[in-house]
Amino acid sequence: MSAVADVAERIFQHLEGEDLAELALRLGNTYSPSGHERPMAEAVCAWLEERGVPARLQCILPDRANAVAGLRGTGGGKSLIFNSHIDTEASGPEYEWGMGEPDLNRVGGHRADNKLFGHTILNDRGLTAVAMVTLAALRESGLKLKGDLLFTAVAGETGSAPVDEYEGSTYEGKGFGTRFALDHGLRGDFALVAETTDYGIAWVECGAAYLKITVRGRNMYTPRSVRPAELAQHPNAIVKMSRIVQVLEDWARGYEAAQTFVSPCGRVVPKAVLGAVRGGIPYRPNRTSPLCSLYMDVRVPPGKNPDGIMEEIRNALKPLGLGAEVELFMFKPGHIGQGVEPLADAIRRAHRQIRGSDPPAEAPTPVISMWRDINLFNGVGIPAITFGPARRMDEASGKPYLALEDLVETARMYALIACDLCGVAG
Repeated sequence: MSAVADVAERIFQHLEGEDLAELALRLGNTYSPSGHERPMAEAVCAWLEERGVPARLQCILPDRANAVAGLRGTGGGKSLIFNSHIDTEASGPEYEWGMGEPDLNRVGGHRADNKLFGHTILNDRGLTAVAMVTLAALRESGLKLKGDLLFTAVAGETGSAPVDEYEGSTYEGKGFGTRFALDHGLRGDFALVAETTDYGIAWVECGAAYLKITVRGRNMYTPRSVRPAELAQHPNAIVKMSRIVQVLEDWARGYEAAQTFVSPCGRVVPKAVLGAVRGGIPYRPNRTSPLCSLYMDVRVPPGKNPDGIMEEIRNALKPLGLGAEVELFMFKPGHIGQGVEPLADAIRRAHRQIRGSDPPAEAPTPVISMWRDINLFNGVGIPAITFGPARRMDEASGKPYLALEDLVETARMYALIACDLCGVAG
């Protein structure tokens, strides 16, 4: 038996599919929505400590925390960070009304045969479980790595930002937990962000800009309201906003076409959506709305800032003569990772060994057109890649799921990647 095969065999006998499935469901059914991640961080630490992997809670706010763990190396090897996020979606009646579906944190996850369903598992607790069982298997195998293998399960990766009455760090997202970890001592030679990528290797991600567009009118009681011929004179800001929505949709279509480019990982399409609108008082609709605001998410190509976007939108709205106010309330830049080749090569070798083929030449366009926390690592000079299994679609229900066999294979690949990069001491 070759040295590589011997190492793999020692690790793989400690990677149990049932163990992984049980952990994924345990995490997926821990109620811990975005902005309140401490219960999840505590669950991660508790499981790792049970398996002999040193872990600690990294408190950010009273109800927000990261879980930080690792296996210290003997020295002389490269260090690798496994990173995943433990936040999922917002929670409560506001989410259910705004999204038109049940609270995904309450729904949680479930298993049907070897299919794991549920948003909490897909994003991203299934892959958190994969990284955790990988660390446990490496420790239980008795193998010693030369370099450090670190793990961070972080709060606040998904998209949110403080705005209006939603004030404070409870609403911070887009790298909030990873930034905190980096600001408080997390360092490594490479980082692997555990997320679904259809086995594509991605080191490119867009940035994100959140904009608030506001128009003003005046408060008029229904019997005394008017409809002037000129839209600019209309007292109802909601009516004015209806025209702005049309203009911004046209702008977004052109923006996406103009900003599309081919990256080293595949085709990137930075998109823009109109995500929310507010105006008036729902239970008192007998007044024209003196204020209406629209909230917009614009993905920004790596290396670019939102100044040009703001100018484009102002110019698009100016001919309407509605006095629209355009405000940027969040921007996080995107990056193209530099120096990622050793990690990418290790991923390719592991994929060939476990799946018998090279990984796809390109990552899916949505994967490299979104935000993931590789942006934080690449932004501070730690070469980072996001890599993981596919989200499959169940034909009977039409719902996405993670296949247990894919998760086991991914854990095996993560273990081989760690041994390859960090080096095996014995």
